[in-house]
Amino acid sequence: MDLESLIGSRTKVSLLRFLSKSREWQFNLSSISKSINIDKGALSRLVKELESKKILEVKRNGKLLLFRLNQNHKFFPLLTAIFEKEAKLK
Repeated sequence: MDLESLIGSRTKVSLLRFLSKSREWQFNLSSISKSINIDKGALSRLVKELESKKILEVKRNGKLLLFRLNQNHKFFPLLTAIFEKEAKLK
């Protein structure tokens, strides 16, 4: 069983995986969309969902919105551990 089937959303897992690997950086929608090959509209909806659950932090830099994983969220250590373990198994 892979993580996508467990969580139920390949797009959500792709976003969380990407942000987990680069957790010290902040990304805008365009750079995330290009990096993980996800339509910006779908990504925008997903980001709003994860932001409402406080899993993502959003910071405004001029007209850009920048996103990263919320390192203070209770699931942050679990998410990073899962993705690190997953990377080692590949």
